Amino acid sequence: MFRTYDQSQPFLLPPSLRDFVDEGHPAHLINDLVDLLDLTMLEARYGSLGQPAYHPRLMLKVTLYGFTVGIFSSRKLQRACQENLAFKYLAGMETPAFKTFIEFRQRHRDDMKAVFVQTAKLARELGFARLGAVALDGTKVEIDALLDQAKAADAREDREYGPDADGYRVSEELARREQRLKKIKEAKAALEQREREDHPGAPIDPDKQVSFADHDARCFTKPGDGTRYVYNAQAAVDMDSQIIVANHIEDSVSDAHAAGPALAGMEQDLGALPRELVTDAGYGNKDTLERCQERGVTPVSATAREGKEGHAGKLDRFSYDGGLDRFACPHGQVFVFVREHASDGTRTYRTADPVPCTCGHYETADGREVIRVGPGHLAKRVLRRIMDEPGRRELYRRRKCTVEPSFGQIKAGMGFRRFFYRGLRNVRGEWDLVCAAFNLRKLAALLANTSGHANAAGPIRRRGARGTSALGPHSVRMALLPDIRDALLHHFIRPATLSVGRLAHAA
Repeated sequence: MFRTYDQSQPFLLPPSLRDFVDEGHPAHLINDLVDLLDLTMLEARYGSLGQPAYHPRLMLKVTLYGFTVGIFSSRKLQRACQENLAFKYLAGMETPAFKTFIEFRQRHRDDMKAVFVQTAKLARELGFARLGAVALDGTKVEIDALLDQAKAADAREDREYGPDADGYRVSEELARREQRLKKIKEAKAALEQREREDHPGAPIDPDKQVSFADHDARCFTKPGDGTRYVYNAQAAVDMDSQIIVANHIEDSVSDAHAAGPALAGMEQDLGALPRELVTDAGYGNKDTLERCQERGVTPVSATAREGKEGHAGKLDRFSYDGGLDRFACPHGQVFVFVREHASDGTRTYRTADPVPCTCGHYETADGREVIRVGPGHLAKRVLRRIMDEPGRRELYRRRKCTVEPSFGQIKAGMGFRRFFYRGLRNVRGEWDLVCAAFNLRKLAALLANTSGHANAAGPIRRRGARGTSALGPHSVRMALLPDIRDALLHHFIRPATLSVGRLAHAA
């Protein structure tokens, strides 16, 4: 016995797109969450002349959902809108061409920051990102240059030599000395400008490199992994919900100065700051301490890599009196402040009289001991004191299961392992889009979990255009959150859209 199978069976009544997507499918939550975003800034970039464009909400829904399921290619997005039921539902049966997706991302690359910020605000309105403790970390994301360079080189050689030539002859462009020198000078100028910004006043390391494919990418060398050209993508993650509340591209492979932009982003975009900023040893320096102190945030930061905490330096064995600004060696000899060097901020301390011990860095002609304290040493002492406070180390250990898994979910779960665009401006927009998609993916999971608890006593029923239906465990919608529905509608939906039908659909 078999079930009835008839591909030519017509529908008695016209079907709805929602009927083809399971009630618990995450596409429904992505659709509802994007509907709550204010896309005025995207709509303002379109005029009234020419052919009507696809609505930005349609394009954003398809793009963000594509990112959440690991589809980043514009051609694959076009194919998904033609073949995949979830994409057909989000696109309203429209099938934008791949060039339309490319133009959409290029046109709105600067608007993606506002889209990401709205996902973080939405999470806060839903009560998931309270900004109690926020963990900040960075991940190195490669540029998509090698494959593009290989394809471009093959195509160029085919045009220059023909498909059957071996290409042994040097091309005319490279044979011209002036052209070669011009390319070298441009790369050299980009490298020098970058080094002046990173290390003002310091000589340029002759081993520094710059990518000809993307001058904004940074050369990153890791033992055992070779040399790669990467961008340092930063993300500040709420430690209770794993929602990304701030992000940026750090213009250096180092994380040393990344705390300031992250805190400024939260303060400007969300109007709030965390109680504690949790970071690893890459952020444990004077800059992080000062940026946190300026804003009243407690920095919970390691000052040494894991496994190297016990390797104390000579100065770590000294005690320090902050009120009198003086050090005391293990033998009790006191070193008082002498001067601060304007060039690098190094502070010099010296004993008042000749002493028998040799705890200092060097000895003067009359037998007095001298120590030189770098600008970051005192800051690390403060950070270590904070880390020793009750509960701080437990909080720091939680960092490994909050911000680091977020990068793992982006790279392994979503499949985003390299940037597909070049240039700092384009990469910033792409990272904003990735973080916005991650937040929607995380919100969908959090809301599904909330829905499961809310429906424990029985299903919640809703009334729509097709009658009454039960809300499944994954269909939290706004009906499951009546206490914050008014706040969401006030903050994220324009007054013109507050119709009864719209509210019924959102519920």
